[in-house]
Amino acid sequence: MDFFLVGTKLEDLKGDAIVIGVYKGMKLSHIGERLNHILEKKLTNFLKNIAFKAEVENVTFMPLEKTGFNYVLLTGLGEKEKLGPDEIRRASASILKKAKELKLKNISYENLGNDVFGERSIEWLVEGVLLGDYRFKKYKKEDEEAKVERINILTDQKWENFLKRGKFLAEAANFTRDLVNEPGNVIRPQDLANIAKEIAKKNGLKCTIYDEKKLKEKKMRGLLAVGQGSHHPPCFIHLAYVPPQPNRRFVIVGKGITFDSGGLNLKPEQFMKTMKCDKAGACAVLGIMKAISCLNPSCEIHGLIPAAENMPGGEAFRPDDILVFKNKKSVEIHNTDAEGRLILADALIYASDLKPEVIIDMATLTGACIVALGRFTSGIFSNDDKLLNEILKVGKECGEKFWPLPLDEDLKEEIKGTFGDIKNVGSRYGGAITAALFLKEFVDDKIKHWIHLDIAGPAYLEKPWKYYAEGATGVPVRTILNWLLKEDGTRS
Repeated sequence: MDFFLVGTKLEDLKGDAIVIGVYKGMKLSHIGERLNHILEKKLTNFLKNIAFKAEVENVTFMPLEKTGFNYVLLTGLGEKEKLGPDEIRRASASILKKAKELKLKNISYENLGNDVFGERSIEWLVEGVLLGDYRFKKYKKEDEEAKVERINILTDQKWENFLKRGKFLAEAANFTRDLVNEPGNVIRPQDLANIAKEIAKKNGLKCTIYDEKKLKEKKMRGLLAVGQGSHHPPCFIHLAYVPPQPNRRFVIVGKGITFDSGGLNLKPEQFMKTMKCDKAGACAVLGIMKAISCLNPSCEIHGLIPAAENMPGGEAFRPDDILVFKNKKSVEIHNTDAEGRLILADALIYASDLKPEVIIDMATLTGACIVALGRFTSGIFSNDDKLLNEILKVGKECGEKFWPLPLDEDLKEEIKGTFGDIKNVGSRYGGAITAALFLKEFVDDKIKHWIHLDIAGPAYLEKPWKYYAEGATGVPVRTILNWLLKEDGTRS
């Protein structure tokens, strides 16, 4: 699919369809009014006749005569005063779906939301189209689904930077979605390492891979324990973007369980089926690191991935095992299905040793977070309220939902160990919080800016939502990229 900025002269344009946004109350945009005038008010009469409600994602179409287009596609934008970036993404994706149903190849979008946000709305329109167009079909026979080949956007070519930005962010998320959607027999820990090497080679990043021997030297006891039950050994991946004179240093960490059977505490079948998605945090780090090198920020960014397969083999770690981590803290294993926090503990110790300004970890960590917040919202924890609010603000603009949960110190008693310092699980109450408190034990006290994102809900969907098909969503790639760009001063 190709995108072009083509100006706003309707008389110079032609194609299969033109897309016009409609606000509640039959309010048309400036370009919509111009088209309505050309059509002698046939557009507004048509909308009245069908009682078009103009809710976001409502779409209709009308055949055209005496113009360069065969159809006009009309998409609802809701109330103008409530229009936001995600409404533009949703409307853009809905139009694309209708265009495919009509087997249209060449469509022209007016710049939806331009009359509210200016040319920045181009970015969100393009994101909506590309995120909505994504399907994971690698293993299916070629289907007959129609494809839109060309999308024109009715705006001046001087705004191409917004087009590139939207395309760049959506493609980073879609790259991540491809990796998450790959099954456990295709992507194992070493496969993640090989993908990281390839990303580094193509994008000028530094890449270090620690095998089992190096993991023992680095005292990564959590990663070794979780991976020892699988025929496919664990590894640790360190990608680094280091500009000539970096002004700041950030570290992002992603949980890389390539498949989670639960280990000896075996998961029930209904909870095991989608566990290829337990590598979503790691895949997000790969997507972010692949993308960031193209932006040439002035800050130094490190991407860390502890990668393992949690299987119930003869060498698997057991309930009652005690692990002593590099920072001297001992952990009693009470459940082998609470393995993600063990491999993240190693990564957070390693991240702290890099002495960054900020650490952000992302993980499909707890079912408790889904119970608390539902399938569409990530839990967010931090030792810095200012940083937490920054991520919330950027996430809202990106259409990726986060909700703050407390690092409630009163719940630390839940994970207090009997024979070791801490347990790897608490009781059934506040499970997402006790998991975050566990991770906090492995973040050095000198790190004043740490964020933990529990993406267990929205990282992988079993049915379509908004502009996402079933499967991986790429959360939180766009939020973290936008935040990094903002922190680097690339975005005002």
